[in-house]
Amino acid sequence: MKYTTLVLFLSLLVPCAFGKDKDKEPAILNLQGEISDSQCAFNVHSLDRTHDAMIGKGDFGNDSKSCTRTCVKKMGGLYVLIVKDQVYRLDDQIQPEQFAGKKVKLSGTMLDAKTQTLHVLSIEALR
Repeated sequence: MKYTTLVLFLSLLVPCAFGKDKDKEPAILNLQGEISDSQCAFNVHSLDRTHDAMIGKGDFGNDSKSCTRTCVKKMGGLYVLIVKDQVYRLDDQIQPEQFAGKKVKLSGTMLDAKTQTLHVLSIEALR
């Protein structure tokens, strides 16, 4: 009885230690990386996870921006954020288009940790 009362008392004091707090706001992540496309980022048609090989073929443009846009518009790719060797899927596919191939600071919340999907709050170009 005393143990149950203690656990109940502690769970009232520290609810996150004993279960999920459903009313808690998700943490905002501030990440810096490059807006790319899922085709190149996940090696769908790029062997080295970069635009270099695709640009070398000549069919995908002459820079990261044109390669990213080509892969999204013509190859079925989606805009993603690459941070070092981590690739984040983005729930918003409108905002990232203007930053295709550019280094950015992205603020967002994690929608799905398993698929690394971010809810995009804001994107701004790095200088």
